[in-house]
Amino acid sequence: TVTAPAGDSADTRIAIIDDVTMTASVATNFTFTVAAVGSGTAINGDAVTTSAGATATALPFGDLASGVAEVLGQDLTVSTNARNGFTVGIFQDQNLLSANGADIDVFKDGSGAFTPLSWTTPAGTIDTEATYGHYGITSEDADLNSDEFGTALYASIGTSTPRTVFSHTGPANGSTANKGATRVGVKIEITSLQEAADDYTNSLTYIATPT
Repeated sequence: TVTAPAGDSADTRIAIIDDVTMTASVATNFTFTVAAVGSGTAINGDAVTTSAGATATALPFGDLASGVAEVLGQDLTVSTNARNGFTVGIFQDQNLLSANGADIDVFKDGSGAFTPLSWTTPAGTIDTEATYGHYGITSEDADLNSDEFGTALYASIGTSTPRTVFSHTGPANGSTANKGATRVGVKIEITSLQEAADDYTNSLTYIATPT
């Protein structure tokens, strides 16, 4: 009962009904692409220096000359609506290996530089095979661990744990630098002690994962 000051009064009732529930769903999308970087194009401060020509599925360095560093690279893009973004890592099945048993080791001098470092020429210490030649990877992703690859810094490529080279913490459009697109490069250099072979090879695998 509601009573007004003038003496009027009335009875009221309230009927409580169910709320309206609104629902929707959004399908997950995730697209990862790899494309070649052309000759003469810069990769994180180092220009592509070999004319061999990268593709989306190959990094053919061709004939290596002592004391001449070579660079090849690939462009990576990710489009996704994953709430917490994505990571892209890379690993190898083995060092660059020849059928005669010779190999070219990972940067730096086979020691495994997991923290990116400035590029250095292999030491070339006789009877220390790991110093005859090496190769490493760099990334242009400036958002990756506070720009850990900086300008022209390189790290080794592992065989068990993928080395992260690209990531973002939210949805990505496949084109915005550091968020949906980046460029990675592999740099290689040998000394005159690197064993002769015409069939050095390995396989690199990218792992792209929505978060």
